[in-house]
Amino acid sequence: MTYRRKLLLALGATLGLASLVLHQAQAGLLGAGGTVQAFYYNGTFTGPEVELNAADDSGNPAPLTGPVDYLQGPLDGSTITVDDTEIVITNQLTNTPFCSDGASSGTACADVISGFDFKFTGENILGVSVDPASNADFLPVTGTFQGNTHLGLQLLSNNEIQVDVTGDLPASVGDALILDLSFSGGGGGSGPAVPEPASLVLLGSALLGLAGVGRIRRSWAS
Repeated sequence: MTYRRKLLLALGATLGLASLVLHQAQAGLLGAGGTVQAFYYNGTFTGPEVELNAADDSGNPAPLTGPVDYLQGPLDGSTITVDDTEIVITNQLTNTPFCSDGASSGTACADVISGFDFKFTGENILGVSVDPASNADFLPVTGTFQGNTHLGLQLLSNNEIQVDVTGDLPASVGDALILDLSFSGGGGGSGPAVPEPASLVLLGSALLGLAGVGRIRRSWAS
């Protein structure tokens, strides 16, 4: 093998490693050392959010070492599972709308908001969207009615998701709203993936290797 061919192979390997590291990003919520808190708004933003309790009694915030399951709350009437790339909110009540008066559904509900708020730490969520498998009677609510504007599903930051379900009336116990999370753009998010610290170390090594190849090449050419 000629020296020029070895040089080109070394250069290709170095660039390949750099490309791999740059595209490496967190694939999901679990195992990254982060935490999650789940809250429920019961009619208004002005009062404190109602904090929901993790089923495994790990506390709130709960560590994302595995899927986090939340017990049915007395006001939201739902169970919740936060998985690696999904949040599943499952209705557990019969003929009960998401409205603070417990009776009004659809545009008849006068709540400023009835909905959920998920707060994470140490994540880089770039997008959130409604999974097509969600039930049609349990979806984020948008529009203006009863003097209030509802904004549906929002990614407030890389570490907070809010979903307004004011007036929703799931037809059956077990109807679910499924939120899909993305970590590399798409799904309503924007911006490039951010490499984790270990990835940055590898990237630095790759760049040093590339610089070394450049020095070898200049020496060979002189």
